[in-house]
Amino acid sequence: MAASRRTEMTKLLFRTALIELMQEKPFHKITIKEICEQADLNRTTFYLHYSDQAQLLGDIVSKLERDTTEHFSSITGTGDDIDLLSKHLEYIKDNAKIYRTLMGSNLDYDIKTNIFKNMIDDMKDKMPALASRIENPYVYKFITFGCGSVISQWIDNGFDLETREMANLLYNLCKKAGKVQIS
Repeated sequence: MAASRRTEMTKLLFRTALIELMQEKPFHKITIKEICEQADLNRTTFYLHYSDQAQLLGDIVSKLERDTTEHFSSITGTGDDIDLLSKHLEYIKDNAKIYRTLMGSNLDYDIKTNIFKNMIDDMKDKMPALASRIENPYVYKFITFGCGSVISQWIDNGFDLETREMANLLYNLCKKAGKVQIS
C-alpha cells in the first residue's frame, strides 16, 4: 500500500514538473534532465516509471481523460442540456491550468481533439436531443473539432464569456450543425 502511494506521488511530481515546464517552452524542447530537476527527482527514478517524455505526456493526458470522464459521469441532470453543458464547461474552467497548457501547446492535434471528443461523447449520452443530430460521422467530426477549437479559444481568452454563455453558444452551434443535410 505504501509503495503504491509512493509511486503515485512520484508520478504526480513528474506530471506536475512537465506541466510547469510546458508553460515555459514547447514540449519537444523539454529534456528528461529538466523534468527531473523540476520534480527534484533523479533520472533513474524517471526511467523506473517512463521510457521518455512522450510516455509521461501520455500519462498526463490519460489521467486528464480519466478524471474528466469520472467527473462527467458524476453529473446528474435534472436541468436542460444547457445546464449539463455548463457543468462540463465549469469543470474545464476549474481545471484551467492543465487545459490551458495542453490546448495552448504545440502538441499533436489528435491529442487535443481527443480530449474534447470524450466530452462530446459524454454529451451525446446525457443529451439525447443533441445525440440525434450528430449521428452523421461528418457532422460529428465537425462538431468535435469545432467545439474543441471554440473551447480552446475560450481558454486562450481567459474565459471571457460566462460559462452559461459559452454553453449556449456551443449548444446552438451544435444544433445548427446537426441540421445540415447531406444529399
